[in-house]
Amino acid sequence: MPELGIGTAALALPYGAPGSERPAPDPILARRTLLAAVERGVRLFDTAPAYGEAEALLGGALGRREECLVATKLAIPLGGWEELSPREIRVHVRVSAEASLRALRRERIDLLQVHNADEALVRRGAVGDALAELRATGLLVATGATVYNERDALAVIASPAFDSVQIPYSALDRRPERAVLSAAADAGTKVIARSLLLRGVLSPAGRCLNGPFEALGAAADTVREALGASWEELPGAAVAFALSRPGIAYALLGPRDEPELLALLEGAERFAQAAARLELAPPDLPDRLLDPSRWPQEVAGVA
Repeated sequence: MPELGIGTAALALPYGAPGSERPAPDPILARRTLLAAVERGVRLFDTAPAYGEAEALLGGALGRREECLVATKLAIPLGGWEELSPREIRVHVRVSAEASLRALRRERIDLLQVHNADEALVRRGAVGDALAELRATGLLVATGATVYNERDALAVIASPAFDSVQIPYSALDRRPERAVLSAAADAGTKVIARSLLLRGVLSPAGRCLNGPFEALGAAADTVREALGASWEELPGAAVAFALSRPGIAYALLGPRDEPELLALLEGAERFAQAAARLELAPPDLPDRLLDPSRWPQEVAGVA
C-alpha cells in the first residue's frame, strides 16, 4: 500500500478544476496544514521552485524536522535544457539545488527531481550525470524526475540515473496501468503518484464541468457512483482508490488547508474497503483532457 505524501502546489499557487481555481491560502494557514499532516504521520513533502514561495513555506514549517522527507525539483532553465551545454547544466543543477537547500533550511535534499522531464532530456544524459555528481557530494540522497506521459515515464525508468519517477495517476487517469507501473516494478524504480483528484475534477467541482470538459465531469460521476460516494465524499473516495492500487510507493495529497486535509484522510479511510473491491474499467478519455497543462488550450478552442 502506498504511503501518503503532501504536494505543496495548492498551498502557494492558485489551483483547481477548470473554472474553479482557488487562490493560495494565507501562509499561516498553509503552515498549519503542513504541521497537521506531520501530526497525522505524513512524512514525505513534495515541492518545487516553480511553486511560488512553497519551498520557503515548507522550510519555515518543517526545515528542522529530520523525520520528514523533502522532495523538491530543479528550477527549469529560462531557455530550456536544450540550450545548455553539459558544463552549463552542471552549474545550473548545483545552483538550483543550493538555492533549494537555503529555502528549505536543510543540509541535504532527500529527493531531487527533474521538473517536467521528457524522453529527449533523459536520453541526453547530461542532467542525470550532473545529479549523480551532486549526490556524490552529499547534498542529495536520491534522484528522480516528474513526467506527464507514458513515453517520458518509461525513459526515466530505463535510465540508471533516476531512483524514482513521479506520474499523474487517478481513478480518471489510469494510463500508467498500461506499462509504467510494471516497468517500474521490474526496474526497482519507485513510483510517486500525484494529481489523485485530477486537479479537483474528482471533487464537487466535477459536477459543474461543461463545454469542452463535459466528458471529464461525466467520467467523474461514473467513478463517484461506482465508489458509492456523494460528490462531497468523492475526494476522499478517490484517494482511497489510488491507495488501493499496487505498484505505487507514495501517493501525494494536495490539500489547500487543514480541514481539507482531514477530510481527505478520513474519506480515504472510510472508503478503503469499497476502493479495494472496486472493479472499474479505465474511462475512455482523450489525453488532452487528462493533462491539466493542456486545459487552457481547450478553453481557448471554445472561446
